[in-house]
This record gives sequence, C-alpha cells and structure tokens, in this order.
Amino acid sequence: MDFVTFQRAFQESGVIELHEVQKEFPDFHARRLSDWQAKNYIQKIINRFYRWTDQPLTEQLAFYTANRIYRDSYISLWSALSYYGLIPEGVYQTYSVSTHKTKSFSTPIGEWVYKHIKPTLFFGYRIERWNNKPLLIAEPEKALLDTIYLNTQWHNTTDIDALRINWAILAEIAQPNIIREYAEFYCNQRITELAHYLIQRMSDD
Repeated sequence: MDFVTFQRAFQESGVIELHEVQKEFPDFHARRLSDWQAKNYIQKIINRFYRWTDQPLTEQLAFYTANRIYRDSYISLWSALSYYGLIPEGVYQTYSVSTHKTKSFSTPIGEWVYKHIKPTLFFGYRIERWNNKPLLIAEPEKALLDTIYLNTQWHNTTDIDALRINWAILAEIAQPNIIREYAEFYCNQRITELAHYLIQRMSDD
C-alpha cells in the first residue's frame, strides 16, 4: 500500500490503531508503519497505536488518546479537576480511571496514568466531542469523588482543603444533590463524610 491511500483512509483519525488499519486493508503489512515513521509521517505512541506527526499536541488530543489506548476508561482525577478549573495546578500527566488494572504508559508525547476502580463505580462521565469524536471525561462531581476515593490517605477536611479547590467554580458547575447521590455508590463512610464537607463548603462560599 502507498502512503497516500493510507492517509486518505485515516487522515481524520486522531489516533491510528493497527487493528483498524488491518481491518480496513487485510493485506496491510505492519512494516509499512516503520517505513512511515522513519520518514516522519507518523509517530508511534505505544505498541499498535500511532499519530500523525503534524497534528498539534493539544489537551483534547491527549484526552482522546487516553480513551483509546486503554479501553473502558474515562478522564478523571487531577486531569478532570484541572480541566474544569477546580484546582490551580497544571497537570502534566493525563489521569484516567478504568475498570482494568492500574497501569501507566510513558510515551514520546506524554504520560498516561490509569487507576483501577470497581465496575460498579464506572459511571458519572460525560461524552464530549473532539473533531467529531467521542471523548469521555468525568463530570465535576465524579472527578472529585474519584480523587477522594483513590487517595485513601485522605480522612479529614484538612486533606480536602489541601486540594485548594476553587469553591466558586465548583458551586457554579456542580450540583450538591449529584455529589450526595454519587457518594452513596461508593458504600464508604469516609467518602460520605467528605462528600458532606464538599457540599457544605459549596453553600458557604
């Protein structure tokens, strides 16, 4: 196969997956990808996943890539909190939660970290669009609860205050009843108590 044919078929793909290429072109030889890497047409992310080298490395592309390279995951934790403007710090890794095992990938274009959650907690995400492609990211309420849940060393309100949450933004984009409802699914007294504190601070501020 020549590169022009390949490019026409996948030019709208933010992430190129070898499985999809071989599905579209059953006689495709993976060695062609090595040739095109050498010519700087494409760049390898991890095994079986590639990107166009001339595509800007945006936050949306990082999020979409995170969704693609580790299935059954959605953006959450520090990445989602930063995306919504709820914490002041910039986040240089892309954090997700997944029903699969905890895993991380260090690649030439970034680092992706996945934290395991139980299948019963795989909810509370929204589907946004990036270049007409679905991008899964936690709702603000769920991003906060996922973060508290997975940081098991957090036990009191001082730990929550250390997050330096922008309470004004949280009150604007989140709903107390959603926090309360979602917290019940964790079946965890620590989560329930800290969720109550979130709700209290939202009303105080």
